[in-house]
Amino acid sequence: MEPSIGNRIELRQHQRQSVPGPCLLSFSQFALSISFTGDAEGEGTVVNLSAKGCKVESEAAVRVGEAMSLIILFPDQKCPTTVDLAIVRWAKGHAFGLEFISIGASEALRIRDFLVSVGPPSS
Repeated sequence: MEPSIGNRIELRQHQRQSVPGPCLLSFSQFALSISFTGDAEGEGTVVNLSAKGCKVESEAAVRVGEAMSLIILFPDQKCPTTVDLAIVRWAKGHAFGLEFISIGASEALRIRDFLVSVGPPSS
């Protein structure tokens, strides 16, 4: 993986993969905090995913640095996957990027298994 693309420096440690089909996500504020100024709860669609984060499209208002808990429902799976703590790393328009900070071992394995099932990342 190239460390930079054009003039942009790539900081991701894990390559993102496109997510086929509807991959729904709901989030809620991680903890009561005066610093949380976005929507306390919301829903969105996961557009791409890695073992340590994802891009979400949503009508919800979020801000960089906000902490949230996630519930992700992957296509063709009956049980949702939970992420205990995720941080908003960027937000632009109706999209934002999340870094997974705290996730259980079995949940992390479910994400990895899903990534394997959708195939290798596209270049």
